[in-house]
Amino acid sequence: MFSSILTLFSGIGTFLLGMKLISSNLQKVASGKIEKLFNSISNSKLVSVGVGVGSAAVLQSSSATTVILVSLVNSGIVTLMQATCIIMGANIGTTFTALIISFNYLPIGEMFAFLSFVGVMLVMVDKSEKLKSIGWIVGSCGLMFIGLDIIKLSAMALSEFSSFNSLFLSINSPFILLALGTLFTAIIQSSSALTGIVITFSHLGIMPVTGAFYLIMGGNIGSCMTALLASIGGNVNAKRTAFINLLFNALGVLIFLPFVIVFGEKTVNLLKNLSVSVLIAYFHIAFNLITTLVLLPFTKKLTDLSMLFIYDKKDNNMLVMGEKL
Repeated sequence: MFSSILTLFSGIGTFLLGMKLISSNLQKVASGKIEKLFNSISNSKLVSVGVGVGSAAVLQSSSATTVILVSLVNSGIVTLMQATCIIMGANIGTTFTALIISFNYLPIGEMFAFLSFVGVMLVMVDKSEKLKSIGWIVGSCGLMFIGLDIIKLSAMALSEFSSFNSLFLSINSPFILLALGTLFTAIIQSSSALTGIVITFSHLGIMPVTGAFYLIMGGNIGSCMTALLASIGGNVNAKRTAFINLLFNALGVLIFLPFVIVFGEKTVNLLKNLSVSVLIAYFHIAFNLITTLVLLPFTKKLTDLSMLFIYDKKDNNMLVMGEKL
């Protein structure tokens, strides 16, 4: 059992390495484009949300987008209200990763893993730095799927142990699962890795699908830890940006939790024709999309609330308070 647990964390490490390499090389290929995205921000809420979606999709991480956003707010390039809309969009953009992860449980999963070979051939053969970066992106995508395969194999081995197999099935409290998802994501700083694990466990029957929903909601809160750490040492508006990110995800959980508790099992049974992996990925998308649609009209209320919680009498908030999006 111990060796299977080590293999499980090896798979998580491989997956995270693949994500990190994709993110860093996408930034090289899209050099300047992220900045242009932020520079295109206007006083439109939808434009700001779109910028958040685009930047998180390019960086493959809402946490990375929020960390950049914290620094931009700190330097006065982006206002607090614009940052609020970008955060909403970034949370939608990161759900694309969950959708990609779900492909690993389709018959084409092996084809995605084969991309690691295609990518390394591009890196070794081509001399162009840009094409090498593309090769790293392609190869790292394959590495992510290899990591998911390792997670799947180790989970299959662990499922043979009755003590492990009954662990998540025995946890019935939504609040414990929320706490576990929050804690695990805060430690590894990747909600995508958590999504990969819960999809695998649910696919193998180790974890009920509704349990996966609670863990993913907790993972959304845990992913805020990166931005909170990045805001330490920043100015008051940088701290407020990190707080708004936490507030957005916490309110999303408060909105969704009662519905999942009451209707979660019924929804899973209603959509039983969908594969477990796709169903969980769709839930992740729905969580962030619906939360954004509900909270977008209250953008100014969220910024005002952040000022109430993080108050600085020396800070001149007149510009922020007077903004209208």
